[in-house]
Amino acid sequence: MTNKAIILLAAKGLAIWLALSLAGFFVGDKLIHSLLPFYETVSETASKGYAANIDIKEDDVVLYATALKAQPITPERSLPAGTTIQSSITVLHALVPIVILSTIILTWPANNLTQRGYLIATLIPAVLIISALTVPIQLLGQLEIGFQNAAVKAGLAREEPFVLTWMVLTEGGGRWLIPALTGLACCGLVTKFSNS
Repeated sequence: MTNKAIILLAAKGLAIWLALSLAGFFVGDKLIHSLLPFYETVSETASKGYAANIDIKEDDVVLYATALKAQPITPERSLPAGTTIQSSITVLHALVPIVILSTIILTWPANNLTQRGYLIATLIPAVLIISALTVPIQLLGQLEIGFQNAAVKAGLAREEPFVLTWMVLTEGGGRWLIPALTGLACCGLVTKFSNS
């Protein structure tokens, strides 16, 4: 690839990223709203102790988690069954992985329209994968932070659950890395199989 081709590809990527970012800023809540039932399913699967109801309030994605059974916080304290607690992240926060993934897939150089069509077709399953690995787990992790803080105030050590570990990983750069790697994997697979 020549220097000129690399510069053109970088400019194309920047333009796509800017267009997607602007679209996300103005109508991103509609995309996230369409994913809410999926987020609820993933939340309930990842944490079987809650019934999840997720909604958008103003600019936030809000998880209302109702405990199906008592959730232990410390040996003496627990969240009673039937109690609803909540956590939230911003809509823009939820859109970041989708914008990164979409930018990579739409920027990737295609040999022909068929290959471009295959690349675009990978967007739906890829968006679902990265959405499952980010937003619901981040929301559940926010709940767990509250439990961890309550245990610390009581002077007790509480085992860190997987959703909290995963949330810390995504907040430490995973929210960028997961969609980037997923996008590159989609592009690599489409290129390999459409050229063979």
